[in-house]
Amino acid sequence: MQSAGTDGILFVLGLVVSSVGFIAILFVVGALLAPKNPTDQKVMPYECGMEQAGQPWLRVNVRFATIALLFVLFDAETALLFAVAPSLRGNVAALWETLGFAAFLAFGLAYAWRKGALQWPS
Repeated sequence: MQSAGTDGILFVLGLVVSSVGFIAILFVVGALLAPKNPTDQKVMPYECGMEQAGQPWLRVNVRFATIALLFVLFDAETALLFAVAPSLRGNVAALWETLGFAAFLAFGLAYAWRKGALQWPS
């Protein structure tokens, strides 16, 4: 007779093995069924049906990463505020917590603005 701890470990081990096995099967089937006759036209980069407009590998300005990071941060936090909003009805403590969170976000935006992270040199 096995103990409850051993059953749990065997269950998790079975999940891991079956997941890895399923992914391995998918890779093998994909490798077997994929066509293997590349042509110049098939390996060419694709841009919406038009000829390529320049080199595919260009240096990207690091400021793009800063703007993208700020966008993702504030976009996710705004979505979180919309998810929390229905629970604010009649709950003063939750309202103060949400206002504190929004103030923290506003402080972060003001800090980024003051440091010049939102300015793009022309």
